[in-house]
Amino acid sequence: MVTAFWRQLDLSTIYHDCALEGEVVTPQELDAAFDVRNVADAAHLQMYASLRSHRRGLDHARKLAADPDFEFAVDSFKEIHRFFVEEVEDGGAGRYRKDIPLHRTYFHEIAEPAKISGGLRKLVAWLNDIEEEVELHPVTRAARFHLRFMKIFPYAKGSGKVGRTVMNMMLIRAGYLPAVIHGTERQRYYESLRHSGDELMELVIDSANASMDAAQKFLQRS
Repeated sequence: MVTAFWRQLDLSTIYHDCALEGEVVTPQELDAAFDVRNVADAAHLQMYASLRSHRRGLDHARKLAADPDFEFAVDSFKEIHRFFVEEVEDGGAGRYRKDIPLHRTYFHEIAEPAKISGGLRKLVAWLNDIEEEVELHPVTRAARFHLRFMKIFPYAKGSGKVGRTVMNMMLIRAGYLPAVIHGTERQRYYESLRHSGDELMELVIDSANASMDAAQKFLQRS
């Protein structure tokens, strides 16, 4: 039952993650990507490989979250980023962007390329600060992380997926279900990144509650 629930939650996360990035994936394509009986035609091979890698990234993040000795490092982001990009693109996983692209999905203010490395080091120090972890509610802390990470926006591709994955990894470590931000909330999500952390925190709370509702419905059906 637990395995079936996490499979459903993973598929939901992947579907909505793609929608937030403006990537169109149908529920049928998502199901086909994880159907071991499916023999994909050449036109779908790359899409299915990307979706499967996304799921491996979610599974990897959960394993890190379950490790009591895990500490965040700058390379932790690179480690997760590799699941969301093809190695042949942009020099491979973990390669920081070199400019501020004019044509991009997100329109909030992001860091200058020269400030990315320093920004991530400061963010990692904050993540590993025990006092901050004790003082802040886990949902508040996860939302603040996500806002800070997205303002750094280290990678030309995949920053949003990495940021949401690590945010949910933080929630899992604290005993919560992942906050799956739905594609229907895309505009609200974008606007929250442009404004205050309070708006993003409200969205994360709503998304976490939606995950709880989904879990209750799943258990009732099982």
